[in-house]
Amino acid sequence: MLPKVANTLIHHTHRAVVAVQNQTGHALRNALQSSSGSSTAVAGWGSPVSGGSSHSGPGPSKFHASGRLQSSHNGTPISSSQVRDRVEKLKAFRVPSAQHRSHLATDAAADSSQLVRSGFGTYATLINTLTDRDFENYEAVRRAEARLRRRRRAGLDENAHDEENRIASLRGDAHFKSALALFQTATSNPNSKFPLQIYNKLLRSCAIHANPHAASLVYAHLEKRTDIVPDAQTFISLIETYATGRDVQGAESMFNEFKEASRQDRVQWTCDGVASEQDLNQRASQTAVWNEMLAAYFRCGQATDALGLLEQMMDTSAGDTFRSAQTPLPTSSTFSRAIAGFCQNGDVPTALIWFERMLQQDTLSASPHESTRVPHRPDASTWTTMFDALADEGMVAELNRLFARWINISAQEGAAVWSDHRDSVLAANLKFMDSRADLEQAKAHELLDFLADHVLPWEIEGGHFTFYRDTSRSLCQRLVMQYWNRGHTDQALDLASRIATRQLEVIQHGQKERLFDATQSQRRIEGTRRFAADLTTEIMGKTGSASAPLSSLLRLSALLTDVGALVPSALSESCLNAYALQRASPTLSLTTKEWEALLEVVVASETDSSATLNTLVDDFLQHSADVAAFSDVAKNHLVRSLSWHDANSARLLAQFGEPFSSRYAELQRAQEEASSPAISAHSFDVQTPLEEVPGSPLLSVSSGRIDTAHSQSVGEFFPGGNKAAVLTAYRRFKSGADRGIYPRPIVLARLISALGRLGEVDKIYDIYDAAQVVLNSLETMKHWQTQGWFLIEDHMIIGLAHAGDLEAAHAHRQRILQQGGVPSADAYGALILHVKDTTDDTSNAMALFQESQSFGVVPNIFMYNTVISKLAKARKADYALQLFQDMKARGIQPTSVTYGAVIAACCRVGDAASAELLFQEMTGEPTFKPRVPPYNTMMQLYTHTKPDRARVLHYYNELLAARVQPTAHTYKLLIDAYGCIEPVDLPAMEKVFKDLVADSSVSVQGTHWAALINAYGCVHKDLDKALEVFDSIATHPSTNARTGPLPDAVVYEALINTLVTLRRMDLMPAYIERLQASGVHMTAYIANLLIKGYASVGEIERSREIFESLQDPQEGVAAPHNHVPHQNKQANTSQVPVNAPVYREPSTWEAMVRAELGNGERDRAVSLLQRLQARMFPPAVYQRISGIMLDDSVSPWASTDGSSSPSFST
Repeated sequence: MLPKVANTLIHHTHRAVVAVQNQTGHALRNALQSSSGSSTAVAGWGSPVSGGSSHSGPGPSKFHASGRLQSSHNGTPISSSQVRDRVEKLKAFRVPSAQHRSHLATDAAADSSQLVRSGFGTYATLINTLTDRDFENYEAVRRAEARLRRRRRAGLDENAHDEENRIASLRGDAHFKSALALFQTATSNPNSKFPLQIYNKLLRSCAIHANPHAASLVYAHLEKRTDIVPDAQTFISLIETYATGRDVQGAESMFNEFKEASRQDRVQWTCDGVASEQDLNQRASQTAVWNEMLAAYFRCGQATDALGLLEQMMDTSAGDTFRSAQTPLPTSSTFSRAIAGFCQNGDVPTALIWFERMLQQDTLSASPHESTRVPHRPDASTWTTMFDALADEGMVAELNRLFARWINISAQEGAAVWSDHRDSVLAANLKFMDSRADLEQAKAHELLDFLADHVLPWEIEGGHFTFYRDTSRSLCQRLVMQYWNRGHTDQALDLASRIATRQLEVIQHGQKERLFDATQSQRRIEGTRRFAADLTTEIMGKTGSASAPLSSLLRLSALLTDVGALVPSALSESCLNAYALQRASPTLSLTTKEWEALLEVVVASETDSSATLNTLVDDFLQHSADVAAFSDVAKNHLVRSLSWHDANSARLLAQFGEPFSSRYAELQRAQEEASSPAISAHSFDVQTPLEEVPGSPLLSVSSGRIDTAHSQSVGEFFPGGNKAAVLTAYRRFKSGADRGIYPRPIVLARLISALGRLGEVDKIYDIYDAAQVVLNSLETMKHWQTQGWFLIEDHMIIGLAHAGDLEAAHAHRQRILQQGGVPSADAYGALILHVKDTTDDTSNAMALFQESQSFGVVPNIFMYNTVISKLAKARKADYALQLFQDMKARGIQPTSVTYGAVIAACCRVGDAASAELLFQEMTGEPTFKPRVPPYNTMMQLYTHTKPDRARVLHYYNELLAARVQPTAHTYKLLIDAYGCIEPVDLPAMEKVFKDLVADSSVSVQGTHWAALINAYGCVHKDLDKALEVFDSIATHPSTNARTGPLPDAVVYEALINTLVTLRRMDLMPAYIERLQASGVHMTAYIANLLIKGYASVGEIERSREIFESLQDPQEGVAAPHNHVPHQNKQANTSQVPVNAPVYREPSTWEAMVRAELGNGERDRAVSLLQRLQARMFPPAVYQRISGIMLDDSVSPWASTDGSSSPSFST
């Protein structure tokens, strides 16, 4: 039987094919030789399967290159029912795409009984799953290619290489190859039977991959069946297969085959994408085959034959009653396919003529499958085809004329003008204008106005054409720059402002009508801010700060402020410089909006702006600025700024009249009685202090303000900011706080968690204190105050957990729970990640996870990764895999970290089959980014758990092929692979060590020296060589460049293990003295070896002395100072004082129990177990150690094996 964990892993994509064929290949072939009925075809599935390759014959033999997946440790063969049971889990675990769910649901009942009767259910399930995955990849490629075309059309080439790599990766998947191999294996049995759905899905994949040979194979097997007949979809896929390969004769032969089958009534009238009344369904399915042949002619460059076929359909005598042998009438989809065919062949003018004729019709088809002798008006998808074709051909005049008609028609018919339509028209026109710098100004201006007034949308109800799409944002920016570059600067800035305002209105409307969730809204906000910021950068780069007029600079500043984006310091300086130069000019004339923008620039300036502010106030009065018409935001800015910077603020504000005087008096009262939040003036509060809604530049705080621009400045570190960016954000926060300016709660929360990752606890509490001030200011807006409070508390959990202060983190967790809230998935993930220094980390981690689930927290990828990693370390692979499947069922894409953790879980329990399946699935994922841990994990599995040097080297070569840099742990595993796995290859091991020394990116560590000593001493039994290596460490060139001391505790452990293995305890005292003299702290693992070694030579009293000299850690707390380095981390044992206490590990108790039993002291062993139980170790630990008592053969040497690596190798 396969290992238990494999029960939940056999569903993994095409790797399951190998597993099934490994289990069934020989038995199936044997059954074929003797069976006479379908019932015996699978009778031998449970028979033993040889892992060799000595058999002959075609088919299944090629699947037996390896027996790794064939049986369990004891060689027991897997049974037929077990194989089926495991493969059936494909249906349970696989989440089909939305477009397939209904189809699968309707087919399931019809297929199940047939599959059970045929005995080929296992094959059918796998083929069904593999072909579905193949189709999903095809659809993903199609969408990615369309996205890439749109981006290139819009002039966006960034990330194109990544998209191309993703497409190549998707195309490289072998799902179809595996499905076809399974089909061939199954159909070698003459009694094999599959439902029609399986044949159709295989043929669909044949069409995707243009594989007529495979299509012929599948169709030939279907033709031999007397119990089922093909349907319309069968012939559609066959025709498409040949057409994709440009084989028009092959497509015609399949079409003729269809017509002959129709005359003989040997066709089921069903087809994908057609579900309606029976008669209409029959007609639509029949027409779909003819449409496919029409498209095939176009694809093969035979437009004349395509039109001839269309004429046959239009001239048919078919009436209202369906007749399978008759030529069907065309449908609106037939004409759409013809137009698409002309466009694909590059004959866009002809396509346009056909399209124009369709536009002349009076009616719009109610269904694309409705028969008609007269074409209907084109539907939205046909419009899209036409727009794209005209745009790609650069036929701008025709494109614009057609779009203008579409605007009118869509308004009459209530149809939506898609964002893709607008993008195509904008992209083509902008490309035309970029290439025609000589275009007459009048014509250029007319064209720009057409694009701005008619192509850009200005309604807000539909929620379309938002900057959720990079293409739309980029095209709008290019349109504004066309105005700017052609000298229409005012119109350019007017258009930019209109575009930004419309975007904000759409977002607010979408939130109100619940068209967008918070994430979608934020994405659109960020797109709008990027539009404003990129446009400002481009204009400043084109114009230069010195030559730009003040009004233009101020309008750019206002644009940024309106969308909540940060005004760059360069733009602020340019505004102030231009203002200083132009303020004395009698021609200075600014609009109210521009005066407001200038006030915002002055107030937001990080320098002492009191002088500039006073000057600005003077100019307000001198130039009769209509300050009464300022927005409430600008009025609040003015009142607060003057109250901070000018002792005569009351007098100055009085000159402006109301409401400034009363607002100033209100602010004074609020500041005097700041301890009472209720005093805060309502007139100073912006009504929507939302993170989701940009443009709310300030919010009242009793001793300062919440500022949008400041929020943007502080929040620049997010996401992905490094240490320098985070500390810069903190300095900006402090600078603003000193002046009474605060960021939004979301920014404060993010900064708290970021500082926690840096261990800056003091800074965390600085921000936490400031957050209380901000939250108090929201007293009149309870909803946002509550939301902000939970946000801050949640990020305190995250920040303090990452900083290592778990007790404080749990205090904030309790605070949230006591208020009826629930911490986020990120908060629980941080708590779980940093559970440590206990004797049962995993139980504590799982308690937190179970708590989160009981409160309904939906885990995210970070939370799943941390929990799975904890389970992996505890060897709880079943539960880890259960969570892994739960994660995938929720639609969360596993990352390399996830795969690494679950692979590690399988490796720790020795389940090589499951680990390999997972590893192959991981590397086959389109988004896979190679990281070293999974490769090291697989190498370690075949180095220590299931020694197999060939597999170690296989994964090492895979690591190199993926261009992943080997780590110190990688080299250590290679040393072990050559030095510990029989037959030992010492020269190869020594070469690996030389390569390590030569690799400047990796330092030689104690684990490498320990591995050499273990190989020479414990495995090769060459004590002299082991001692020679040990003595050479201190003077080795690689050691001189090392900051820490060598030999370290890990090296001493390897040497002591060698002395114990070779029973040279007489040498032990000298090396223990050297260990102490070198300042290396003793570890429990070294003590374990000493206990074992002295007991093995009869010196049990020495063992007891060593055991009793150790101390017990605090109950429930893991023993400190004993952990050896993992993976690529260097040892830090030198930081532990040599005289620090040595604490017992559970393995120390086990070593002492074995020592007592090995010397016949059973009563003493029982006494030790009683002491152990009193220590309150986890039950699993106690049961493992007490289980030694049941083994009569126990001795101190029970676990000694020269080929195994001691504890330092993990």
